[in-house]
Amino acid sequence: MGAFIAFIACVLIWGSTWYGIEFQLGVVAKEWSVVYRFALAAFLLQVWCKMRGLKADFGKKGHILAAGTGVFLFGLNYLLMYSGTEYLTSGLVAVAFSMLSLMNIISARIFLKIPVQLPILGAAVLGIIGLTLVFSHEIAEFNFADGTVVGLAFCISGTVIASFGNTIAASETAKAFPILPFTALGLSYSMLFNLAVALASGEPVAFDGRAPYVISLLYLTVVGTIVAFTVYLWLISQIGVARAGYISVVMPLVALTISTIFEGFEWSAAALAGLSLIIVGNALMVRLKDKGKMQPAPAE
Repeated sequence: MGAFIAFIACVLIWGSTWYGIEFQLGVVAKEWSVVYRFALAAFLLQVWCKMRGLKADFGKKGHILAAGTGVFLFGLNYLLMYSGTEYLTSGLVAVAFSMLSLMNIISARIFLKIPVQLPILGAAVLGIIGLTLVFSHEIAEFNFADGTVVGLAFCISGTVIASFGNTIAASETAKAFPILPFTALGLSYSMLFNLAVALASGEPVAFDGRAPYVISLLYLTVVGTIVAFTVYLWLISQIGVARAGYISVVMPLVALTISTIFEGFEWSAAALAGLSLIIVGNALMVRLKDKGKMQPAPAE
């Protein structure tokens, strides 16, 4: 039950952050908004760990794993996905990111030697097909003649990078560290990476002091980053990186629900059919017998 609640929490939080990010666009360059988000998240979580007496002896290997998680999961993939959104509609971005469910399966098999489970693979494929149907109208407008190909390349690259970050976090060595200090250290490394990117971009340092920007920044920092990523990394340790990746398929539905309420999104027959496939895929994930943590395959 704890894993189910964690899964739903990540879906609801990250599905809502898509709407929150809209309030970050405009005055402040995206590179600096990302810096503010992860710098504040790293600071707050480090303070929390200090207050609670939570610490760990990471050693060289622990710092390397935390840095890899921070750069891949909290840094580079965000940079690529944000860049992709400049060329693509939100629907195409959602479909591209839903590939994370499949990428996680592949990365886990290659790097962690975790065997591919057909029910999980089937659920991931059903979910991706379903999400493609949900956004079929936007996909039909895809044009190779404009910048959408560039945007798609950015988003797919970001998805692959995110799967690498997930795989690092799912390694037995990474899971051995206390989750809060490990997350705090990963966020600290991501802050340094994002700061370097922002400085290299040449975008002017700016801050929007208006309420919509500040409130959305706090929500994205505390809820969308500290809470969601901590819960997500715990979830990976409980149900495995492959099953946890299905969050990327379900969370766009939360964004669509918000869009239906506030932006007038209309559900077509194709979108409803796609929703049905996603629900079926989710049911496969839920009904799959959980034998604890998915174990690596025997060494060949």
